[in-house]
Amino acid sequence: MKLKISNETRVALLAIAAVAFGFWGFQFLKGRNILTPSQTFFVRYANVDQLRPSSPVFIKGLQVGMVKRLYVDPETYKSIVVQLTIESGVDIPKDAVATIVGLSLMGGKAIEIVVDHPCEGNCAEDGDFLQGASKNFLESVIGDPTQIDAYTARIRAGLDINIDSLAKINPGGIAGTVDALDNSLKNLERATAELDEILRMNKKSIGIMADNFAAVSSTVKANDRNISDALANLADVIRQLKVAGLDKTAQKASGALDSITLSLNTLRQTLNTSTSAIGKVDSLAERLLRGEGTVGKALTEEDLYNNIVSTTRHLHLLLQDLRMHPERYTNVRVKLLGKNKPSKYANPVDDPAYQILVDSLERDYSKKAKQ
Repeated sequence: MKLKISNETRVALLAIAAVAFGFWGFQFLKGRNILTPSQTFFVRYANVDQLRPSSPVFIKGLQVGMVKRLYVDPETYKSIVVQLTIESGVDIPKDAVATIVGLSLMGGKAIEIVVDHPCEGNCAEDGDFLQGASKNFLESVIGDPTQIDAYTARIRAGLDINIDSLAKINPGGIAGTVDALDNSLKNLERATAELDEILRMNKKSIGIMADNFAAVSSTVKANDRNISDALANLADVIRQLKVAGLDKTAQKASGALDSITLSLNTLRQTLNTSTSAIGKVDSLAERLLRGEGTVGKALTEEDLYNNIVSTTRHLHLLLQDLRMHPERYTNVRVKLLGKNKPSKYANPVDDPAYQILVDSLERDYSKKAKQ
């Protein structure tokens, strides 16, 4: 027998699983894994250096727990108590040091539990306090800060090595760069010497060129008066043309040409619009003659015309009956035991409107007979 599970049961199971997963995730973010058995330890620090709950706890690089919470020591109010959650099965000596270390230059803190020896009968129990210490990021990377002097001494000794020795050890390194710089300076010195030689050999030619330039300058200076008179005559001619008003006449002619061009463009657009409109009217007339559309069918199909006329006449009869017997359409009668039967339809022979309708039908019939 196949077990059937209703949709309501599936939704309920899914909701329960979602709530359980959310509760587990919330507790995990708080530093507690409810699915794994754990033990709790406490550490006092003078300064936690922005340590946060859920920060990892390591032993030689292996994460063994998380920071559950931090609070001010209620006894002294001078230190911060950090509660650690450590996985069960991890034995920690009582003299182990829980050190706050930096994870990266961008920030982030963790706790590194320094264990120097195995736990042999001297293990910390659940709820015990461990020793606390802290290191900045630089100390976490290089260890003891006093070792920086040793690192700098080694670098200084390396820089004091002879360049020739570097050339023998690594020809393409710093020694190669120094040789390239030396060659560049020698090339620059050689280029300046060649330029000096070129100037010395062409000293006479340069002197002739300078003399020619001086001769040209003197000629221009000698004809300075003639050049000034020519410029004055040219300015006089320009002034006379301006007085004659040729520039204004040219401006007016240009304006008139622009106006004529604009008018011609407008006329061309008007002709194009008219041509387009005439083409649309011609196309509409052709469609009407071909019987396309309602209006075209009314113009070309006789059956449609006859149906419209017939419908109009029946509507006329209905309105006539409504006018002569309005009680048929306004009164609501209830039939009880066969009574209150409506009167039969009476042919309105004596009605003048009816006679007009009959006359119109006879005229239509006579027209068809003649055709």
